[in-house]
Amino acid sequence: MKHFLAHDNDKAAEIASKFINSTHRHVFLTGKAGTGKTTFLRDISRRTHKNTIIAAPTGIAAINAEGVTLHSLFQLPFGAFIPSDQYQCDHAPNFQINTPRSLHQQLKMHAAKRNLLKKLELLIIDEVSMLRADLLDAIDSVLRRVRRRRNLLFGGVQILFIGDLMQLPPVVKDAEWQVLQKYYQTMFFFGAQALQEQKPLYIELTKIYRQTDNTFISILNHLRDNQMTSQDVDTLNRYYKPGFSPAHGDGYVYLTTHNYKADRINKNELQKLAGREFTFNAEIEGTFDAHIYPVDPALVLKKNAQVMFIKNDPSGEGQFFNGKIGKVEALKDDEIKVAFPDGSPSVWVEKYTWENKRFTVNKKTNEIEDKVVGTFVHFPLKLAWAITVHKSQGLTFEKAIIDVSQAFAAGQVYVAFSRLTTLSGLVLTSPFRFKNMPQAPAVQEFAGLKKDAGRLGEQFLSSSTAYLCEEIIQTFDFSTLSMEFDYHLRTYTKDAIRSEKQKNFNWAKTLYSDLKSVKTVGDKFIKQLHQILKTASGIDYQHLLERVRAAKDYFEPILNEFSKKIAGQVIELKTQKKGVKQYIKELQELDRMVYGQLQKIYKSISLIEAFICDTELTKASVNKPPQKDAAIAVGVSKKKAKKKDKPPTKVLTLQMFQSGKTIKEIAERRSLAVSTIQGHLAGWIEQGKIDIKQLMPQSEIDEIMEVFKKLDTLHLTPVKKLLKNKYDYDKLKFVAAFLMHRQSHDKTE
Repeated sequence: MKHFLAHDNDKAAEIASKFINSTHRHVFLTGKAGTGKTTFLRDISRRTHKNTIIAAPTGIAAINAEGVTLHSLFQLPFGAFIPSDQYQCDHAPNFQINTPRSLHQQLKMHAAKRNLLKKLELLIIDEVSMLRADLLDAIDSVLRRVRRRRNLLFGGVQILFIGDLMQLPPVVKDAEWQVLQKYYQTMFFFGAQALQEQKPLYIELTKIYRQTDNTFISILNHLRDNQMTSQDVDTLNRYYKPGFSPAHGDGYVYLTTHNYKADRINKNELQKLAGREFTFNAEIEGTFDAHIYPVDPALVLKKNAQVMFIKNDPSGEGQFFNGKIGKVEALKDDEIKVAFPDGSPSVWVEKYTWENKRFTVNKKTNEIEDKVVGTFVHFPLKLAWAITVHKSQGLTFEKAIIDVSQAFAAGQVYVAFSRLTTLSGLVLTSPFRFKNMPQAPAVQEFAGLKKDAGRLGEQFLSSSTAYLCEEIIQTFDFSTLSMEFDYHLRTYTKDAIRSEKQKNFNWAKTLYSDLKSVKTVGDKFIKQLHQILKTASGIDYQHLLERVRAAKDYFEPILNEFSKKIAGQVIELKTQKKGVKQYIKELQELDRMVYGQLQKIYKSISLIEAFICDTELTKASVNKPPQKDAAIAVGVSKKKAKKKDKPPTKVLTLQMFQSGKTIKEIAERRSLAVSTIQGHLAGWIEQGKIDIKQLMPQSEIDEIMEVFKKLDTLHLTPVKKLLKNKYDYDKLKFVAAFLMHRQSHDKTE
């Protein structure tokens, strides 16, 4: 495989993507405010070929990341975690302490959750600055146990940590620290004992999209690194305006460090306005706990109230963004119109649907996917005369009155100032006096792990080779599958007269015996693989590919025969009315494991091909075995299965487009927004299922593509501006998708 080099730090995202998709290495992806960390998260979770779950330390962070909380995912109790069962305390603490033993004793994890964690390959943790080291060690303990791989860090799961350690730190009470300091040098996530032998790769995004003024960027960098100069302080203090009171509708937001201050300002300003109050209530369905509500469920507004958008415009037309300030222009019983101080067109705001997700294993594809268990539908607005620094994280403001006189951490001050796009929008409530709030020494030491692009390239070559070898060997190791069949066989423990399941003991015993024979062949093939992979002159990847393809041809019919036997047993059991429901579920789970083994074999071929072609394997390009007839797999009639098995919404859009329907016709037929259909089609362009020339002429594609390349970005707004709004966002979106498709595939062409 050819060695890759990133020629500058702007290639950090590409390098991070390569390490995630092509190695087992844990990665810490960081970057200053506004460098595109969230954009990277969305992109990698959509493209990666690995079974992925997104999680975060807090409920709000999880909702914003479109993931789940770490506590709910791993069923962790609240309190501190001590990474030792030998803990002794002279005085009983006033908080809960968990140990590996107590954690496992309390762990009542149902089969579906265990299966989910067994399938997990990549865990993405967002807002990692707030992740405590002891929580990460608790996660390591759970994963090792549930996945039955106790000698592997995180049970063999790769972790992508995303966040900025200069922003909001982990919260640890003094009483907790008195206990935890015996086990940890720092409470930042990298202080976890699980990460001491091998720290995650430190990769930093450096290109800032929020600010463009070099003077302001320099001040923010100095503030972040605790290197403020007297000139920096003087520059900031030019914006100190005692007694400043913004004119009505100017769009200033007051940033403060305490909730009570923000609440008081918003309440007082709303009361000052004349006219009728309108109350808009959220529509909440399914499971959506109050502690993760993205906004107050009751939004109280008056005409001329200052509001802030808390989501980007979902249409892609850029009418508003997360943090944009506006003024209520008109109100109706279920409608809100917002005007903007910058003169851009007013907007009738549409309600937004936040989804509370759970991750589950799709029984048909055997892959991890998210499932919506609850929705919170509301206007993406909140009163915005004032907001706390904590709640401003991730937002962008053009104008702000900043009060950080009571800031208790350097991260708070940095977050506050870095929300602004320019210095010209800054107003200080008091003179800025730089307090020496140095970075924690542990953070500075951890930052020293950052490698230049060349060093990362060297590490990638060895790490990707090791990953390929490990994956190929594991693919043909049938030990786990054999162990699961053995465990299943040992559950036949009842009297055959009283148990329908027990009557099938001999059938299960024969099946297990047949699998042991398959494992024996697999073990012999692994010995051959070791010889190929440890050749002194270097690995002959073409020969490796030929041998793995031959192995696929050998094992595939055998594994399919196992599936047929299990399916036949399920169909037979379905004719019985009582005492077989749980038994059928157990057999179906065994069948999914067999299919999972076949999926690994197909994927191993894709990995070798990608390695030979020096390209990155993605979800769209991975080989998959033919899906079995779902009706046979679950033991129901084909007629009934077809009735229930509707294609996913994006697939329906593709089918209708390929049948000759226009975007407008598809939107009308499906009662969806045109922008939604355009988003579906952009996704299919990226996967190579649709030719972009079916949607727009080559001349337009070339013109737009040239600007994307000139700006070296895939963000739509700067391209639209440079083209002087000549093209709508939908066409820009199509070209961006086409470029992403080319980046993934042009190396193999």
